[in-house]
Amino acid sequence: MHIIKNIGEKLSSNEVDILLSDFLTYNFITPKEAKLLKVATSDNVLNISQEIRDVLRARIFKNMLLNLGD
Repeated sequence: MHIIKNIGEKLSSNEVDILLSDFLTYNFITPKEAKLLKVATSDNVLNISQEIRDVLRARIFKNMLLNLGD
């Protein structure tokens, strides 16, 4: 998926919000899927150093997107 390849190795919480807003606008995901993606990648869940958190957030986000269609 072209979108996933363009996400990069790190994602901030703000970047996730922007991507989710865009995905919802273009009906790539449902509101329920957006909420799950947001919660799974939130700072509250990823309570580790920012350097590691943004890398882990990107990995989780991309993996979840890849598996939404299954």
